Amino acid sequence: MLQRTYIVPSTLSCWQFQQSVVLENLRNTGKDLKLGGDARCSSPGHTAKYGSYTLMDVETSKVIDLQLVQSNEVKNSYNMELEGLKRSLRFLEEEGVSVSDLVTDRHSQVKKFMKTECPSINHWFDVWHVAKGVYKKLEALGKTKKYALVGQWARSISNHVYWCAASSDGEEELVRQKWTSITNHIANIHDGHGDKFERCQHGDLERNWFKPGSKALGEVEKIVHNKLLLKDIGKLSPGEQTSSLESFHNIVNFFAPKSTHYFYNQMKARLCLAAMHFNVNSSRSQAVKDGKGQYRVSFPKSRKGDPVAKEVKVKQNFCYIQELMDEVVIRREMFSTYDQAKRALQQELDPAPPSISGQKRDVIQDYNRDIVIQNMCRRFNCYVRNEDSGIR
Repeated sequence: MLQRTYIVPSTLSCWQFQQSVVLENLRNTGKDLKLGGDARCSSPGHTAKYGSYTLMDVETSKVIDLQLVQSNEVKNSYNMELEGLKRSLRFLEEEGVSVSDLVTDRHSQVKKFMKTECPSINHWFDVWHVAKGVYKKLEALGKTKKYALVGQWARSISNHVYWCAASSDGEEELVRQKWTSITNHIANIHDGHGDKFERCQHGDLERNWFKPGSKALGEVEKIVHNKLLLKDIGKLSPGEQTSSLESFHNIVNFFAPKSTHYFYNQMKARLCLAAMHFNVNSSRSQAVKDGKGQYRVSFPKSRKGDPVAKEVKVKQNFCYIQELMDEVVIRREMFSTYDQAKRALQQELDPAPPSISGQKRDVIQDYNRDIVIQNMCRRFNCYVRNEDSGIR
């Protein structure tokens, strides 16, 4: 009761104030925003109850908007991402914020929406998502003894995606020719790639090359020349990426674990709390000791045990907690009784979507309870003797 009455509305109020400050600072720059957008579901798979969509300013790594969508507000769980993006863009338009670029993953509905409904916004694809997909396919192929050489090249080919995007300045055909040149390169052929990218730019290399015309090379070509991939590869973001958004989703997992269910307003408050924490700490500098930047070594699963160096940041800032506590105290003093706070809450908070389980009960037709019990199925009904028919 205390959480629902005082803590949740206080959290939402603090986030709305901080959000207004962030938006005002961005408006004062006079620049069109370059944003990164991505969705996060409340549970793995396509049966999630909640889907949250986040828009982040990729230049400052500040969360500027959060939208929470419940699955029964749209056709199904798959549509929650598009609905969240629509609400966020509508909110920014109402706030008078202009957007020039948007970086997302390759969600098919988002691609169509941005092309047809928002042609004035440059829509880019995040390189990490594309490179990860390519690497997974090559790695799976390379696990077989017959195509072991593919596994040796998998990391290099996926890294090639980053170089294609970063070195082409958004020129679609140049990105595409640089990408497809990899099938020549791995066969030790380093020229004749295309009119915009005629030859490789590296020096002499000693590698274990593919044999031209081999089956292994043919399998790699199927992945590299995939029609959908070639269509999207030219829209890779040349600069801004959504890596900070992935970091924010890790923070959300701390405040709202996927293993725990939350009611709508509680879930929304936890997302806002995660956004406040992230915005305060997103620009932390590297820790320094004895005049040297500090690093730590980790062994991420994605690297198959290979060590990776990461910067050690200065300690986190929790200044927003005092603001939250002050807001809770103010609310408690304003509404001394639970009934007063409840009435104020109904006016302040947007109405939550109808309960999924309650909505299902509403559409159930009248039924005969005795018939339902009579038709009850058991796992081993087929092995129970039927006295009337004599059948087991």
